[in-house]
Amino acid sequence: MSAKNAPLRRHRFEPARLVLGLALIGIAVAHLVRATGGGEVPLPVRLALLPAALLAAATVAVATFVVRRARGKKPASGEQSAAPLGPAGREHAAQGERAAAGQRQGGEAQ
Repeated sequence: MSAKNAPLRRHRFEPARLVLGLALIGIAVAHLVRATGGGEVPLPVRLALLPAALLAAATVAVATFVVRRARGKKPASGEQSAAPLGPAGREHAAQGERAAAGQRQGGEAQ
């Protein structure tokens, strides 16, 4: 399959990256405003913007970790998962089952 027709690989949404990216865009805008003479951004504000952006991203990363960890706990025995698998998850699970069945058959034949 060529790279042009390859399906997109799914990945986790990372809210901390989004927050950091938006904050860094805000810092860039503040510097552009000052550089073009459009306004004055005080020096203490400019010095505090990057650490504040990093702290905000770290806070969001920790919150995301805690939420994902809490959601990832196994349900009690006999209960089903609250979130059913989507089409991609079902396909992935089916591939794993087929591979395991193939290994069992291959092991029994020897």
